[in-house]
Amino acid sequence: MTYPTSLHTMVATLWILGSGCSAAKSGGGAGGSQSGGAGGSQSGGAGGAGGAQSGGAGGAQSGGAGGTQSGGAGGTQSGGAGGTQSGGAGGTQSGGAGGTAANGGNSGSGGSTAKGGTTGSDGQAGAGGATATGGASVTGGRTGSGGAVATGGTTAAGGGSGGPSACTGTASGAATNTLTVTVDSAQDVISDGIFGLLMERLGKNWSGGLFVGASSAIPNTDGMRNDVIDAFKEAGVGMIEWPGGCAAGGYNWSNNKNPNNDVGTDRYMKLCGLLGIEPMIVGPATTAAATTNLAWVTYINNNASHPEWALHHFKIGNEVWGCGGLTQGAAGETAYEPLYLANYNALSPPVNGKTLKIVAGTDLIGNNGWLDTMLKNLGSKIDGIEVHDYIYHPTDIPNVGFSDNDYYNVVNAANAGQIGPRIDQIVAILDKYDSSKRIKIYEDEWGDWLEPFDKAADSWLQQGTVMDGISAAETLHLFMQHADRYQMAGLAQGINVIHSLLLTRSTDSALVKTPTFYVFKMFLPHHRSNAKWAANTLKSENITGNGKSFPVLSAGTSVDDQGHVNISLANVDLVNTRTIQVTINSSKTSYAVSTAQVITGPAKDSYNDYAQAEKVNIQTLPASNCSISGKTLQVTLPSKSVAMLVLTPQ
Repeated sequence: MTYPTSLHTMVATLWILGSGCSAAKSGGGAGGSQSGGAGGSQSGGAGGAGGAQSGGAGGAQSGGAGGTQSGGAGGTQSGGAGGTQSGGAGGTQSGGAGGTAANGGNSGSGGSTAKGGTTGSDGQAGAGGATATGGASVTGGRTGSGGAVATGGTTAAGGGSGGPSACTGTASGAATNTLTVTVDSAQDVISDGIFGLLMERLGKNWSGGLFVGASSAIPNTDGMRNDVIDAFKEAGVGMIEWPGGCAAGGYNWSNNKNPNNDVGTDRYMKLCGLLGIEPMIVGPATTAAATTNLAWVTYINNNASHPEWALHHFKIGNEVWGCGGLTQGAAGETAYEPLYLANYNALSPPVNGKTLKIVAGTDLIGNNGWLDTMLKNLGSKIDGIEVHDYIYHPTDIPNVGFSDNDYYNVVNAANAGQIGPRIDQIVAILDKYDSSKRIKIYEDEWGDWLEPFDKAADSWLQQGTVMDGISAAETLHLFMQHADRYQMAGLAQGINVIHSLLLTRSTDSALVKTPTFYVFKMFLPHHRSNAKWAANTLKSENITGNGKSFPVLSAGTSVDDQGHVNISLANVDLVNTRTIQVTINSSKTSYAVSTAQVITGPAKDSYNDYAQAEKVNIQTLPASNCSISGKTLQVTLPSKSVAMLVLTPQ
């Protein structure tokens, strides 16, 4: 993590809704740049004020967002169909059968959104929708080297056929937005690590977050909160990087193997074992550290008391161009090479038969000369590369109460406006030196870095909103699209810090699951049962926001060993539903939709909070919002939403 010393001034612009078309094929595109500055501050797009959202003043959501999902295998989802979103005076948008509209709007199935109002304010979630059907447990989780396969997670979408169809709508002509999915040629397994976390020794991530101490009244395992461990399982967290981040540079592991009042190496490895995930450790990038890093790896991989421990991922330094002590550009790269080699030579021989994938540091995002030179000189001795790329607005976009322009700035950057082009640039350099795709990407810091919710109380805490969930879904789509390169991606960070999955209070055992938590959970089918990326071609309408035109839709597609086709879709439009037609190219005769789920909220900055019914979680997509015939699916996506549909071959 970079500690910025310079910040950029954002220019406010007005936005208008527009349309058009842009075709996006998985794997395309280039371009996009980032201005850096001393201390590693990232520039984002222009900010802005103004830009009211049409759709009715004060629209609240009733009847559904309060539902939660049960934790055991085969559990059913409560609070599904039944949540409807009101649009205020002039018309409402229906959220599902059985719900009633709040604040005076008339409820209607699939009704159009009212025009001309200002952005709706947060309404309280209602309770109790109809129970979702058809969602048998996902099986086939992969074993992590830190321990046994995790158990006790919640049911995910992806069950077999046999229940009622999740889609009962009737297609009404051809849709402007189209998605073509090629199933039979899928070959690149989507790594569990893509759904990983950076868990730096920072803020209330560990102390005051996961770790409360063994004597705490909060239920715990060796001092680590049971509800957090269960939530990580529920969300399908696939890897956790520790102890940094920049905090890794000064961490003394040998003095902190198993402290009573903290999480040291022993508890970290225990956590990975409880979750059934592979550990990833970051050590300092100095010549002297080669010896201590080897001792650390040996302590883990040749520990007589814990023969089950296995460490396979080790990164040499973190942001070595900044907090790692070097400089940006050619001078930093030249200085880093001997430091990397000293550590590589020490760490590359197996310890107790356990080998490491050794990850190299790189320059500030956008400065690709370092990567090019390093791969040319050391490519055969590099197993992975570090990539850090935030949507970086820690002083000019609030994490709650942001404008429509701010929203469109972020969701554009999460896809075609920033993250996508930068990935394409990095992949092109990797392909230049490594056509076999042996060298993997570890994008171990990413997410929406916005203004803290209450800087005086906690300078790291962001609430986590609908916007953050949508942004996360778009970026995860890009990571999965490059499943042949991506080994790990670390959302920054896990608990109480920046773009987190969970918020906790150590005083009263309270825990909040953010919208991004529910995106991780809903995307479980994408990395279970050996799911592989299924190449797709998306033709999306454009939307104009924050003075820029960009795709309104984003898509992720995979196929698992049972032949289920998993399709996730994000609609960034704040006002309008969007309809997409999906064509499945496969040798199967036809498909049925076994589950259809959606995440949205009353407003773009809706968030879940302590001691309140959840406003944002997984709901059943109304059956009337989708239809399927043979191998053609049509889906109408609510505004500002992420959806997941699982198709079962017939």
